[in-house]
Amino acid sequence: MDARNDGLIERLEKLEKAVEEIQLAIADPRSNRPAPALDPGAKTGITPPPSPPAPVRKELSPKPATHKKPPPGYGDLFKSESLLKLVGISLILFGIAFVFKYSIDQGWLTETVRVCFGLLLGTLLFALGVRLHTPRRSFSLVLLGGGIAAYYITGYAAFQFYALISHPIAFSFMIAVTLLSFFVSLRQRETTLSLIGTAGGLGTPFLLYTGAGNIPGLVGYTCLILAGTSAIYLARGWRSLLWTSVIGGWLVFSTASIAVVDAPFTDTTDRWALQAGILFGLLAFWLLPVLREVLSAANPSHWPRPSLESIAWDIPDRTIKLIHRHPHMLSVSTPLIAIAASAPLWDLSPRTWGWIILAGAALFALVAWNLKRFTGEKALAYTQAMVALLLATMALCLLLEGDVLFFTLAAEATILHFLSHRLEDRGISISGHALFIGVGIALTIRLLAWPPEGLPVFTIHSLTDLAVIGLALAASFRLQPSAERLVYRLLVHAGILGLSLRELSTLDGGQGYVTVVWGIYAIALLLAGLRLGIDQLLMVAMGTLLLVVGKLFLVDLARLEAIWRILLFLGFGGIFLVLSYFYQSLWKKGTPPSPEAE
Repeated sequence: MDARNDGLIERLEKLEKAVEEIQLAIADPRSNRPAPALDPGAKTGITPPPSPPAPVRKELSPKPATHKKPPPGYGDLFKSESLLKLVGISLILFGIAFVFKYSIDQGWLTETVRVCFGLLLGTLLFALGVRLHTPRRSFSLVLLGGGIAAYYITGYAAFQFYALISHPIAFSFMIAVTLLSFFVSLRQRETTLSLIGTAGGLGTPFLLYTGAGNIPGLVGYTCLILAGTSAIYLARGWRSLLWTSVIGGWLVFSTASIAVVDAPFTDTTDRWALQAGILFGLLAFWLLPVLREVLSAANPSHWPRPSLESIAWDIPDRTIKLIHRHPHMLSVSTPLIAIAASAPLWDLSPRTWGWIILAGAALFALVAWNLKRFTGEKALAYTQAMVALLLATMALCLLLEGDVLFFTLAAEATILHFLSHRLEDRGISISGHALFIGVGIALTIRLLAWPPEGLPVFTIHSLTDLAVIGLALAASFRLQPSAERLVYRLLVHAGILGLSLRELSTLDGGQGYVTVVWGIYAIALLLAGLRLGIDQLLMVAMGTLLLVVGKLFLVDLARLEAIWRILLFLGFGGIFLVLSYFYQSLWKKGTPPSPEAE
């Protein structure tokens, strides 16, 4: 016992000594005294804790350089500055107008002096704008725009108000101002000047209108302006210029079309000239944007992607995203506008227009095929194909009629659904849905309003309706969302019930035949649902059986003869009992639904 105590005391003394040395080392870190090493093998009864691993020093990667953010409200300040410029130049123009009026009232300025002053003001603003373009670009644009506007107003006043110059001289002056706008716009790469020149150039015939209409001259001049804007768009890719040309060009052609149609006696030359202008607009507003996109995709360095230029900050983001799809929008809208503008010019039959529109559909299909094969522009090719489909549908509606048209549209909708399933394209499926909606409305009208003729189901109308219902059922097997598939099959179910009602109800004892057919059909659905294990089919079958019961009490009980009532009630009562008896056993024999069944 004493030996053990002596050992413990010795160990305690060693530990106390080691602790004192550790304390001294901590108190004086500059001393080179080594820390006492504890013998791990010593029998001290205490296991030293493992030393923690040395921390690994991580090298901090340099932070990426961040650009200095603009101060808060910078955009608003920019807009405010632009607003101040516009307000300033507007006030100056108004002030000059007031000076003019005051001078005229006082008799100081003659008409010739007023025109000269307008030309001098326009030249001063224009020269100052060119001078300040490099140091103060935004301010320079305001001055240049004001100078060009002053030129247009001066030319208009010199001809219309003062009659100082003839119409050819005024017209030539306006053309010169338009060309000047285009030239400076290209030289300084400023879209705004092209927009002003386009608006002024297209508006010149109306500003200098004398009452003597010249449709060929108006169309020819408009086409020249549009050719110039198209060339600038092809070179620069300014979308704002393209849309200004589209809106202005169609406004001019529409105005001319109204004038031609409303005129009591119209020369055929005017109609042909206007038709040529519409075709020119079709090519300029449809093919040119498509060509520009193809060139941009092939050589983006030489043909940069079109943009909204400097005016984009003033347009909402949603509008910008929509405008960015301008080739697709123009591909759809341009042919429709061209057809609407051309139709009033000619007294043509619907069949003739159908062939013309079908030729247009073939042209769009050809463009779509070439885009996909030679350029790889799948999105643009898809748009052209959809427009071709739209035009083809319009042509069919004009070329065909009656049962043939009805069946053809249903077949087209079914083909669209099969293509959508194969290509996995949602847009094609939506087109098929839209077409089937029209077909469904037409089928409803046919079932409700068209009485049967001849033997049931064996007439051309009945066979066409039955074929359309079959096409809708076939299309349902290619629909991906289950909800859409269910809707189509419910509509098919309703069509079968409606067709049998229309075909059999007019016969002698027809309501009884309808009840029998509905009952057999419901039982067939029930057995199919049990066999395939499809709950939805079972629900439809049970609903149809309940419909049959309701018809027995609400319709057949009052309209049918006694023998019919006896046979139907006893027969269906027995059928329901048999089905209820064998329902569980039939359900057990059912198999899980296969993918084809769905």
